[in-house]
Amino acid sequence: MTQEEQDSLQRWFEHYTDQFRDQDGVLRPLLELKRCHSLRVAGNARFIADALKFSESERRLAETAGLVHDVGRFTQFVRYGSFRDSDTVDHGAEGRRVLEEQGQSFLPDPENRELLLCVVEYHNRKRTDIPCGLSPEKNRFLSLIRDADKLDIMELVLRAVVNDGFQDLREMLPHIRLSRELSTGVLAEAVKTGSVSNGHLATLSDFIVMMATWYYDMNYPPTRQLAVKRGILHRIRCELPDTKPVRELFAGILALQKSC
Repeated sequence: MTQEEQDSLQRWFEHYTDQFRDQDGVLRPLLELKRCHSLRVAGNARFIADALKFSESERRLAETAGLVHDVGRFTQFVRYGSFRDSDTVDHGAEGRRVLEEQGQSFLPDPENRELLLCVVEYHNRKRTDIPCGLSPEKNRFLSLIRDADKLDIMELVLRAVVNDGFQDLREMLPHIRLSRELSTGVLAEAVKTGSVSNGHLATLSDFIVMMATWYYDMNYPPTRQLAVKRGILHRIRCELPDTKPVRELFAGILALQKSC
């Protein structure tokens, strides 16, 4: 990707998100949250790409993919008032639709365009739902954006929990209660499988346990290193009770951390 192409897509992103502002030029709080999230994911993507010694063209492409990865969130929220894909629309597929409809002219190279569309479409899928036939190049960038996205979601949630108990969660994901109780079976699933099914999430603490398991799903060592450097794992641990299942979960995570 050239610098000119990156600049064009940056301008497109700004213009696109501006369309959702009210007559006073203000974005609804949750849309502003997603706009800022997109900027931070772009920064995370650039950091990881730098650490992996991508070429300069690849670094620009990774940063741009991070910027536009969530463009589907804007139409999703305006139409449905929720960020829960299972009740509304797959925001990755919606993001691809938006980019195909509005943004293709900014990427004249067909290979880069298809790679970007692929990353946007599949960045939010379960690993088992990602098509097996993707090229190594698409998988490389998709893995990077999934890492960059997780890093910022973890930080965003932790900041919100400390600031106000994550009050926005009630509007973002209405099916999840702000309760700090853990649902039956969530910790056991996390310890046994290293993951938590979205369908089992019922409380804020369940969501925090799921975030802890994301450490297993990070694709690149620099991502894990950045999570440790930012104190994300420690902060997650502090938000959970000191029980045997929690200690078992973090023992497994720490063992993986030491091996990296």
